[in-house]
Amino acid sequence: MGKAQRLIQLMMKVNERKSFTIQEMADECGVSRRTMIRDLMELSELGVPLYSEVGVGGGYRMLRDKVLPPINFTEYEAIALFFAGQSLRNYQALPFTNEVEQALDKLFHYLPNERKEHITQMRQRLVFWIPPHELETPFLQPLLEAAIQQQLVSIVYESSTIKNRTIQPIGVYTMNGLWYCQAYCFSSLAYRVFRVDRVKQLSTVADQSQKLDLDHEHIETWIMKAETDQKLDVEVELTMEGVRRCQSELSLANHISVRANGTGVLCMQWSRSSLNWLVHFFLGLGLEATVKKPELVRKQIQAKLQQMARQYE
Repeated sequence: MGKAQRLIQLMMKVNERKSFTIQEMADECGVSRRTMIRDLMELSELGVPLYSEVGVGGGYRMLRDKVLPPINFTEYEAIALFFAGQSLRNYQALPFTNEVEQALDKLFHYLPNERKEHITQMRQRLVFWIPPHELETPFLQPLLEAAIQQQLVSIVYESSTIKNRTIQPIGVYTMNGLWYCQAYCFSSLAYRVFRVDRVKQLSTVADQSQKLDLDHEHIETWIMKAETDQKLDVEVELTMEGVRRCQSELSLANHISVRANGTGVLCMQWSRSSLNWLVHFFLGLGLEATVKKPELVRKQIQAKLQQMARQYE
């Protein structure tokens, strides 16, 4: 086995272990102790973060994050990966912002010059646009870590009121530039979706005895479940301005029938659990939209208008 191949194999073995001794690794790789010491020194010089401990029970361990061995990509695979990472740049917040930038810089640095030029030209012609939201999400990464570790966390959540809640996150996802956390809420004894930017404080719960067995739950399953949630038929008459404004809303745009005179009608099914958003959206359209059904939305809009009338008396 050549030296380069041996070093790659050694890097893979090191990544698999929390700790190891020189003799253990030498025996496993079929080389002498002296050769193993030399190979480990070369790995360290290449940037693999190894830490040595002397004495009884000593050995080597990884100092920080694992390091991937070299992976061979074709130039076009590398370009595809570059733009996959590039598509995340317009997010206001990511749970791994710095890592994306560093990975893109490394990938771009090692591409041939002609491919760098090709990418530069593509960046002038191709963009993955995300609607910008100037909303702070300082607890995005802690919520993701809590979901991965399956830990109970206590949050202060701000919606119509500010409440303290104990939740067990299943996962986080992004939609229309906003971040959401699907979780089991022990305060309401039900599964809930929380806007991450509305989480104002977060701490790990000391007593984890209430924790549910959610190890086999997947966030994608819950997103699909929300799509098939109990639906209500929605019908809304729209003026020309109402059509224009609804066409700017991703979740509504594909359900509008526009008439020759520019007015239109919105017909679709909507999740019962998200009716509150629908009420506030069409309330904000004022005279540009008239909700025909469901009656539940009509009544909630009427109640809101009565409250506003009293507010402005």
